[in-house]
Amino acid sequence: MAEPRTPLPKLQLTITMLIQAAEPLSATVIFPFVPRFVRDTGITGGDERKTGYWAGVLESVFFVAEFLSVFSWGRASDRFGRRPILLLGPLGLALSLIGFGSSSTFLSLVFWRCLQGVFNGNIGGLQFVWNAWYLLMLSNCLGVVKTVMAEVADSTNLAQVMALHPLAWSSGLTLGPIIGGLLSDPEERWPNTFGKVQILRDHPYLLPCAAVAFLSLSFFFFGLVGLKESSPVILARRKREEFRVAVATDLSLTTRLLTEDRTTYGAIAGADSRAAEPCSDSNSTDAHDDEEPPTVRELLVPRLVIPLVNYGFFCFVQTAHQVLFPLMYSTSIANGGLGFSPYLIGVTRGIWGIVNSFVILFLAAPLVRRFGVRTMYIFSFGNIGICIAAYPLLSFFAQRAGRVDATVWAIVVVQLISNLTTSMAYGASSAQMFIVNSSPRPSALSSTNSIAQMVSTITRSLAPFIASALFAVSLELNLAGGYLVYILLLGVVAVGIFSSFLLASDPKNP
Repeated sequence: MAEPRTPLPKLQLTITMLIQAAEPLSATVIFPFVPRFVRDTGITGGDERKTGYWAGVLESVFFVAEFLSVFSWGRASDRFGRRPILLLGPLGLALSLIGFGSSSTFLSLVFWRCLQGVFNGNIGGLQFVWNAWYLLMLSNCLGVVKTVMAEVADSTNLAQVMALHPLAWSSGLTLGPIIGGLLSDPEERWPNTFGKVQILRDHPYLLPCAAVAFLSLSFFFFGLVGLKESSPVILARRKREEFRVAVATDLSLTTRLLTEDRTTYGAIAGADSRAAEPCSDSNSTDAHDDEEPPTVRELLVPRLVIPLVNYGFFCFVQTAHQVLFPLMYSTSIANGGLGFSPYLIGVTRGIWGIVNSFVILFLAAPLVRRFGVRTMYIFSFGNIGICIAAYPLLSFFAQRAGRVDATVWAIVVVQLISNLTTSMAYGASSAQMFIVNSSPRPSALSSTNSIAQMVSTITRSLAPFIASALFAVSLELNLAGGYLVYILLLGVVAVGIFSSFLLASDPKNP
């Protein structure tokens, strides 16, 4: 007989999802206008072909800062509790977004973008450790619960909680570019209202940043009022303190607790001990609890290296495409772009985000079940190649027509449709499953996921600078007609697709 499903803690999940949505909102709100913002600082010297160099630096420092801060935030949450550390995320993002939008020099943009990466490291770590905890739960390994999402769930409703993750993420990815495109440069768009506010005239990109900052600050206050502490260590510590206070103030209660509730207190202390030292309970019947953590040499076996290499290739080309999108779309037609305004970039990206949310929620899982994980992963990889191959075609036809005509728009639509399959290559339904199923042993799942996260973060740190710098060099030196960046990236895609055929057969869906 199936175990009754525990009702979802709706308020806690809602608050946590809102806080998590602050990450993609703050990360993507700048996409529509960041190339123009970089040029407005004067760092390019009036040559828009050099925009790629500096835009790449701006994006790379974000991922580097996130990478360097994730571990520290995790350690802090173990020591001080999930609630205070998690609440620092949206609060810090609100402050850094205001600073970013009010900047007037490139160095200040770098500083505030770096700070966004730090506070995204606070929230963004949720995505990885959430997947890691889910997989640990499925393998029945007892350990420290690493995220609020997992800690408010149990084995009966964890799958429901996991299903809500794409909703928070895709909502932020959708709303961020829309806000960035619609609210940038208010003097030009609303000359009779916002255009009369001097601070918005002096800082044309402050309004969209302030709008997302307001949302992040709202999420912070929601969490401040309604978010509960979920760390088992902190909760057990509070129980012990309550017990000590009760003992010190009520002798009769002391006698009763010692005689009647000794078992309960012992359970609390035991839970605290297990939480402080994951998978080390000597009374556990799980055979994996007695195993030593695997070394790096034990982990890096061919069966795991192949999925990790695939994951690295995919993260690199997908991030490169994400960076090239606003860069190429905002560059003038004469210099190999489309000459889109931030408004048009934001609207285009926003419409894509809405459709992508539908694909994630309703189509991705059925397609993976129908065609298999490996097939859909290779299909997704191939579609990233189509996205990158579309760029030189867009440039060629736009230059030939001297404008964005019907042919160019048709290619834009094909590119956006191809990009919809990206979500199928992430998460527990595809790439993550290959990695987890290649773990040398069940007790090494946490270490395996840690290596995967390192691969992802490092490639995402390198991709923005490499892709945007190649874009700038290709245009400035007219290498391969200005298309060298796309040729090289297509080569990387080809190698990645080839390596994906080396993956084992479809892993079993847990």
